[in-house]
Amino acid sequence: MASVEAKCTMPSKDTIERIMEFAGGLKDVDPEVLREMLEIARLHRDVERHIENELAGWGLTARQVEILETLHHHPEGTLTPADLSVEVGLTRSAMTSALDSTEKMGYTVRDSHPSDRRMLVISLTPTGQDFIRKHLPERYRKACQIMSSISKTERKMLLRTFGKVLKFFERETKAKGT
Repeated sequence: MASVEAKCTMPSKDTIERIMEFAGGLKDVDPEVLREMLEIARLHRDVERHIENELAGWGLTARQVEILETLHHHPEGTLTPADLSVEVGLTRSAMTSALDSTEKMGYTVRDSHPSDRRMLVISLTPTGQDFIRKHLPERYRKACQIMSSISKTERKMLLRTFGKVLKFFERETKAKGT
């Protein structure tokens, strides 16, 4: 898997400025709040890009690592594709594609469900177990290094803030009935 080479993500600072010019003439749009949302989204994507670059050395995407990690830590060691989709936040079609890849690499296997022959379960192969066991300590050490670059107070504030944004989206989704 090649590393993600983009130097910056959309929207660029120039694009944000053009958006601000356009939004300045809109009723009920606070340009500064809009700018902050665009900047936060941009930073979020940049963080994700850096995470992908870190994992590119492993030959996996972030979602593929999350699949292996979830299976590794699951008490039974198996999940249905649907349950795994929910766990890692992928659509079922994206999960199918990710599982095709991890299976091709020899890290996962699809087997018949033990109690429902219409379903499948996913589990790690011995190669997948060895791979993820070898790499998880590195993943967790790196996560601690990253998060230690900000104070405990900042981490708590970040968690609360993202939680509030997520609640907004959840309310919106519920209001739409989807």
